[in-house]
Amino acid sequence: MPSTASGAVMSYSHTSTASHPIRPFSCFASLRQDGSSSASSDAYITQRQQALLNAGFNDYPRPLAHLQRQRQCTIEQFKEVHKDTLQPNETANTEDQCVRGRVDAKRTAGSHLLFLDLVEQPGNHKLQVVVERNKLAGPDTTATGNGVKRFGKLVERGDTISVEGKAYRTTSGELSLSARAIPTLLSPCLRMPVTDFGPDSDYAHDRHVAMRVDPSIIDGLVARSRILHHVQTFFNNADFINVQTPILAAAAGGAIARPFQTTATEFANRKLSLRIAPELWLKRLIVGGMNRVYEIGPSFRNEGIDKTHNPEFTTCEFYATYMPVGELMTLTRRLISFASNGLLQTGQLDASFHKATMLAENESSWPTIDFISALNEALELELPDLSAPNAREALLQIFQSKNLPIPATPTLPRLLDKLSSIYLEPRCTDATWIFQPPECLSPLAKSFPHPKFPNQRVAARAELFIHNKEVVNCYEEENSPVEQRRKFIDQQTFAKLPSEDGTVVEEDDEAMQIDEDYIKALEWGMPPTGGWGCGIDRLCMLMLGKDRIEDVLSFGNLRSVTRGADKQEMPIKGPRK
Repeated sequence: MPSTASGAVMSYSHTSTASHPIRPFSCFASLRQDGSSSASSDAYITQRQQALLNAGFNDYPRPLAHLQRQRQCTIEQFKEVHKDTLQPNETANTEDQCVRGRVDAKRTAGSHLLFLDLVEQPGNHKLQVVVERNKLAGPDTTATGNGVKRFGKLVERGDTISVEGKAYRTTSGELSLSARAIPTLLSPCLRMPVTDFGPDSDYAHDRHVAMRVDPSIIDGLVARSRILHHVQTFFNNADFINVQTPILAAAAGGAIARPFQTTATEFANRKLSLRIAPELWLKRLIVGGMNRVYEIGPSFRNEGIDKTHNPEFTTCEFYATYMPVGELMTLTRRLISFASNGLLQTGQLDASFHKATMLAENESSWPTIDFISALNEALELELPDLSAPNAREALLQIFQSKNLPIPATPTLPRLLDKLSSIYLEPRCTDATWIFQPPECLSPLAKSFPHPKFPNQRVAARAELFIHNKEVVNCYEEENSPVEQRRKFIDQQTFAKLPSEDGTVVEEDDEAMQIDEDYIKALEWGMPPTGGWGCGIDRLCMLMLGKDRIEDVLSFGNLRSVTRGADKQEMPIKGPRK
């Protein structure tokens, strides 16, 4: 760090004013205001820019490549190295160290003493920096006066600075960094510092601002990263191969949902869909000869937004040959336990989730609820034959006799799903499996007659619920191309809602379509396979005790990231020449 008479100016900019004359507003000249701030905020920005230019800050400096790597350290490293050293009012007899961080607060004690609190994320690590004029390694005065005083007036909360100095413990025992030169301003915060804001503030959807105000947002993102790491480690250790499958394709399959549709410049006449699930692609890899594959990645469903749903979300799916549903359930418990133990060590695992997933004494598996048996018991009657042509009408009569709310699109699958949400899912506060649902709810799963009610065909499927929310869905995959075609056709039949005269008055546009390409793939022969899917966002919500899905997403839900977008027709450009 220069300590010449011009050192104070150079510490702001790393640029000598003699060789690089100040250009009026140079790097600030092109800044645009977004119009969302008040007039006072705009005035603050203008005043801050002028103050910086007056102090000689003209260019944002590059990283200090010349600084020896061993002299650089994070705040966390600095505090760890010196936590058990130094007595009060003692300075370390070591080489100067360089620490960077964001200014969280500043205090002055006269014109020769400045205290700065630096903060470092993630972890919210804080360090006090003491800038005392008589401890600087060289003259502190400039042509315009006291450098400590000038820097104290210039620096503001939110600025990123670099400080070189030695470890020092104050009289009160606080570990600090005693500066040996005027700190270097690396990146100023031009905006008026924000300490809090309400839901109607201009900053309510600016995640980068919210992260500064509430560091726990960063902690949540770090915890999500750890959860993903544990999930990936578990599958890698179990000999699964991590793969990537297409997001854009001609058709979206693998789930019952409405897809987003778009077009490509190269194929303007082709209608494309964003995937709603990676399932059918992953099973093609099984057909091709792979035995254990998994993928963690985004899926998209053109549906509503609420506390637990977002149109863009992250899923984890795996497929393993020769794995029956019972083994899928066992593997799920092992995975949840592995990820929970990893997060428990950091203190970030939600206590209620930990309690809900712990096995009771002398138990080796979570409780199970048989779909058909439990509904018959709850309704105090037997469900009608769900494969009969009049099954939907018979279910509607049950809804009416029990005075139950009827879903907006009352198809057979939706009516059964509604009954589950009313009678079964509320019983799943602790980790509980709902298994063997009706065949019509699982068109991609193998099916068989129910052991106790042989007139009902059920799927070899189990869904894990924790805190009454579905977390995992797993089943034995339908590998017969003939049966798969039949089940696709059945889904299209269920989607058509007839009127009294037999004409179709409405169709469920989220019903699964017939995927001829996938059926052709099955004709090559897919071995018996177990499939498994988990919503990563929801798993993170439960493990971290978050109520809203946006709390575990880097930039919130779709409403936040599309704020200000206008609905308009986007022109399709031709291919580049």
